[in-house]
Amino acid sequence: MGLVLKHVERTKSGSFQYRRRVPKEVSGIIHKREFKRKLGASEREAIAAYPRYHAEVEREIATAKRRLASAQGASRPNASDREAYAEALRRRADLIAAGVTDDGLALAADSLAYSFPQDEYEPQGVPAVDRHTINLMRLGPDRYKAPEPTLGDALRLYRKEHLREDDPATDSRSVALTNRVIAATIEALGRDPVLGSRPIDFSHLA
Repeated sequence: MGLVLKHVERTKSGSFQYRRRVPKEVSGIIHKREFKRKLGASEREAIAAYPRYHAEVEREIATAKRRLASAQGASRPNASDREAYAEALRRRADLIAAGVTDDGLALAADSLAYSFPQDEYEPQGVPAVDRHTINLMRLGPDRYKAPEPTLGDALRLYRKEHLREDDPATDSRSVALTNRVIAATIEALGRDPVLGSRPIDFSHLA
């Protein structure tokens, strides 16, 4: 055919359609096997319809990849409690977007909770992401609030927003220095302090 557009094929009926497999790495987030849409009966119609739908697909894939990276980050051993909470909040939002009711959320929470070893009162060994997911599905974000930000959370935000650590042009020495300063502070305090309205007490370091 004369029309050459990526992911576009001609059907048996002679019309044009966009057809693209969902990348394997995001198949657990995009719950379908492929992107597929009729673009038009003629090349002119297909060319006109292609840019918008292709951009839509690209955005959906990019969003899924960011969410996957976020989920993986929230599952790291050194991930913060707020990162785990944010991922749990996204999981709950996905279920609601899929049409799950409040009763369904409660059932899903029970199912997740009972997938872990139980003692007399509660599940044991529950990772932070799953713990927050269970509580958010049972109580909702209005009753189950996000953890207070810590100095470590502030460091992550500073590296991302101010130092732009993911930018290849960023001086890695600045990032490393910032990490060392905050790590030394947390080590000296003996904990990752919560950044609330009250000042951090450094008196015991004097």
